[in-house]
Amino acid sequence: MQTLLRIDASARADGSHTRALADHFQARWQEACPEGEVIWRSLADDPVPHLTDGLIQAFQASGDARGAASHLSDTLIEELRRADHVLISSPLYNLNVPSPLKAWFDHVVRSGETFAAEPDGYRGLLDGKRATVIAGRGGLDSGTGTDDFQSPYLKAILAFIGIEAVDMVTLEETAMPDPIRLKAWACARLQVDRLFGRDGAGPRWIGEFSDDDRRQIDDLRGGQSDAIVKGDARAYADLCAEDIQLLIPGREAVAGRTAFLEAEEQLFLHATFASFRKRPLSIERSGNLAIEVGLQEVAMDDDGNRGGIFASRQKYTHVFRLCESGWRFAVLMSNPCE
Repeated sequence: MQTLLRIDASARADGSHTRALADHFQARWQEACPEGEVIWRSLADDPVPHLTDGLIQAFQASGDARGAASHLSDTLIEELRRADHVLISSPLYNLNVPSPLKAWFDHVVRSGETFAAEPDGYRGLLDGKRATVIAGRGGLDSGTGTDDFQSPYLKAILAFIGIEAVDMVTLEETAMPDPIRLKAWACARLQVDRLFGRDGAGPRWIGEFSDDDRRQIDDLRGGQSDAIVKGDARAYADLCAEDIQLLIPGREAVAGRTAFLEAEEQLFLHATFASFRKRPLSIERSGNLAIEVGLQEVAMDDDGNRGGIFASRQKYTHVFRLCESGWRFAVLMSNPCE
């Protein structure tokens, strides 16, 4: 039986965006693991105390000398050991994690329990687990690395105790007006849904694909959905080969990344997408090319179904090319489902 350990760090028990997205993740997880167990820790409702000198001494003692002082820490570590998957939802407070989450880590990151100090360095003792971090913030990441120490810290501290398989789900612009906030929420839900392959058991891979090939192609598909929902033509173009070809109904054929970028910029000026979901059916490789066919669902902000590229249900064919920088879109084609 699979076990999910869920840690909610927001100070708000009600109205928390990260908690709401964690609810969505938990629902998807329980769909995938209907017999699974969920261990839930709400740090707002049941805060973990910050370290004291007495606690540190108890952690460093051995056996019965620890006494009752380390009981909570021992309990938290046992929950962590039992978990197959760790879910942490955390808003950005003053550039970093909320202090109750830091306190939780201070209780579970203990020498001899979750990491070992060895002559050649430290070794995490909780390998074989996976974690998902839902990182929320009211605005946008500046990209400078100076206004978000939360995400790198969480990845580093999880890796320190041996949990190196970490999926980061970013929920941004939660303090913005509704149109912006709702679009950001849709993007975050897409990130969660992709983690579970919600549209089915996954595509049929035909030919030789390494794990890295599959990851890159999955990331391209996910990046495409994110860029379309965000209306980010530059991010979309960056996923494409230099000689990208765009062949979709109701628009002129487009060839080349520059023309592709211009076409998408014009599109996003006049159309906004509420969601863009894909269900790949098969991906077949031939040398440095791979062809993916599948179905996609499009929802516009105005709920209008105008056909063509805006049709709510479409069939698509993508051609990927393995370039020096990795797999990239080489041809994008779609048609409305009859």
